[in-house]
Amino acid sequence: MDERAKIGAANAALAVDRTLYNALRAVFVEQSYCAPALTKALKGLNITRSHPFVTSAFYGVLDNNVRLEKTIDGLCEKTPDKNSSVVLKIGLYYRLYADMPPYAAVNRAVELAKRVGAYSGFVNAVLKRSADFVPKFENALDKFSYECNAPSWLCKILIVDYGEDRARSILNAVLPQKTHIRPVSRRLTFDRFKSLAKDGEFTEYGCYVDRATLDNFAAGTIAVQSISSIRAVNAYIKGVNGGRVVDLCAAPGGKSVYLSELGDYKITACDVYPHKLDLMRGYAKKLGAKIDVALNDATVLNKDFVDAFDLVIADCPCSGTGTLKTKPDIMINRKPADIAELCVLQTQIMNAAAKYCKVGGTLCYSTCSILRAENEDVARKFEAEHPEYRLIDETKLMPDTDNCDGFYIARFKRGDD
Repeated sequence: MDERAKIGAANAALAVDRTLYNALRAVFVEQSYCAPALTKALKGLNITRSHPFVTSAFYGVLDNNVRLEKTIDGLCEKTPDKNSSVVLKIGLYYRLYADMPPYAAVNRAVELAKRVGAYSGFVNAVLKRSADFVPKFENALDKFSYECNAPSWLCKILIVDYGEDRARSILNAVLPQKTHIRPVSRRLTFDRFKSLAKDGEFTEYGCYVDRATLDNFAAGTIAVQSISSIRAVNAYIKGVNGGRVVDLCAAPGGKSVYLSELGDYKITACDVYPHKLDLMRGYAKKLGAKIDVALNDATVLNKDFVDAFDLVIADCPCSGTGTLKTKPDIMINRKPADIAELCVLQTQIMNAAAKYCKVGGTLCYSTCSILRAENEDVARKFEAEHPEYRLIDETKLMPDTDNCDGFYIARFKRGDD
């Protein structure tokens, strides 16, 4: 390789590494969600053939974040500054997980450090010491956390909820990496969908495809929707054949839009933020769905909703622990104290929702959490405090047994007060 080619290759590698750095810094420092952070960063990388590498490395760092932080803590006497910390995670990932020669991983991280305000000499020294690093654990829980790449506090809760072996199984579950899509039934038959999806991995409701396959479909003929979300909607409507529906925490609107395809339902999709109503309107229009949207605080009683609905859906804000495998940024900024606060919020929403069902109507409580505190405990508390409701059934989807994100649904039937 001549000198000009070497310079070109080095510049290309630096552009790739800066893109990866920008995406990860947005998540770790600016607390952005992973998908928009990555999308924004990739827009600045003109080397499109490198987009898959950046995407793989981005999620690789997030997937191994607990291990990477443990390694950095063990190698550094003091906590690194934010920029150096992100560069170190990239360098360690390259060295330990990306099948990159050690000298190349170190050199790329050092060059990146020089360009992003990190301490290049410090990064160089730490990465060179990492070759001989062996983690030390304070106790069995610390070791479990490292092995399962999950925060210690979350591991402790899961072990209490499920036992150590099942907790390990949940945290080590491997889910499909491709994008799950479904046909919009009013616009695309399943047979035509199958022919366009070609080599996709089919499910009972749709198909896992790579991003390139999405270009095979006309706009508005498919929906990107997780299999757990689709299964949840089908659980909601068991035995509910049409009628008025309110989805109290509906944004971004995927469940309400899908529900509109399944029967004669008059749906009101709610959110507390006006801009999210606009997003839901736009999404419904794109897919040809007829739903109403309404500004509503789910924690406060809405007198206009009292005794008005055949089906009430309270898909509540939660820890998101069921989505760890597909959204690995979930736990980066989550704290143990958040769980108790979320349970209070969930209970407030359910107490208001209880007023909205007609007699004989169905109230659904759901979360994308796998923690008993947010699921069974909230459901039992609601049932004990609302004798006018009886539990019909519970559905629990788990990453290690159902090959999808974790999800919980409890359905209640309202009787006479």
